[in-house]
Amino acid sequence: MNTRSISVLLALSLAAGCGGGGAAAGSAVPTNEAPNVAMAANASDTPYTCPNAMTSSGPLNCADLPLGDKKYSTSGAKIGYVYACQDLSGSPVVSDAPWIDNAAGTWNLTKKVAVEGAVSWKGTYKQSSKGSTLTIEANEVPISPHTTGIFPIERTDPAYEYDHNPNSIETHTVDLVLSATPTEAAKPSCIGMGAIGMTVTGVAIYNAFDAAGYDAVAREEQDGCHGHPDQSDTYHYHGILQACVPDTGSAKENSSLLGYALDGFGIYGPWYDGKILTSANLDACHGTTSPVMWNGKLVSIYHYVSTYDFPYTLGCYRGTPASKP
Repeated sequence: MNTRSISVLLALSLAAGCGGGGAAAGSAVPTNEAPNVAMAANASDTPYTCPNAMTSSGPLNCADLPLGDKKYSTSGAKIGYVYACQDLSGSPVVSDAPWIDNAAGTWNLTKKVAVEGAVSWKGTYKQSSKGSTLTIEANEVPISPHTTGIFPIERTDPAYEYDHNPNSIETHTVDLVLSATPTEAAKPSCIGMGAIGMTVTGVAIYNAFDAAGYDAVAREEQDGCHGHPDQSDTYHYHGILQACVPDTGSAKENSSLLGYALDGFGIYGPWYDGKILTSANLDACHGTTSPVMWNGKLVSIYHYVSTYDFPYTLGCYRGTPASKP
């Protein structure tokens, strides 16, 4: 097992890219933040699916999602883009595949090939709050009963035709210290490569890009949970967290907390007032202020939203992220 603290996690946020081819002291955060509901799909479930739901502009259409290739800015935040801390260059891991329409700039989630397998792990996740501090202890693999696909991708796996991801999955002990009372900063800040948050199932969250600045959810081969390992053998998600992180959301109930960004603000599922939220409903950081369950109470607070469309989780930090080393 590798051991690393928040300082290393943040160092990865600055330096690491992603290329597939190549109950404690203080008061525990209430359990309703990670609800005991019917479990979401595991990594082996394919093909990818979308709910039969409405958005503010019509039915959710996961067969015609916009590609997020190179949709970033290094000069400031912009709705539907990622405010990146650095320029990104290179070629995408998957340049052409049956589910990608490069000419139209769209992709079809329901036709994407998923990495096979359902590997169980001894995942750990524990969060506690004391005063203004939220501490998360995890080992960066999903807690039971959630699984991952088989990595490195096997030659017999249909996904291997598109992505030869040679990386393995290893556990890494993480002690993440965040603000338990996050506040909005005077202006948004950029997000780097590597971890930008963590799910309540113990999996690292990365931004929407591969190392070259292409849409990682659309182009990189991932398992049924939209997860895979990078060169540091860290298993992570780039988006669509609700695929495997339990979410109470439905046409009759608003979504629940799926994870935390490094600035302490929560990341929630896409259901709100009976509809699925999209980037069009959110601000430049891919968030909004509305009533959500927070620390066991219904509170109107800023939060990010995990959507089906790019940039999927965060476009920038609305608050102040945990201090960089």
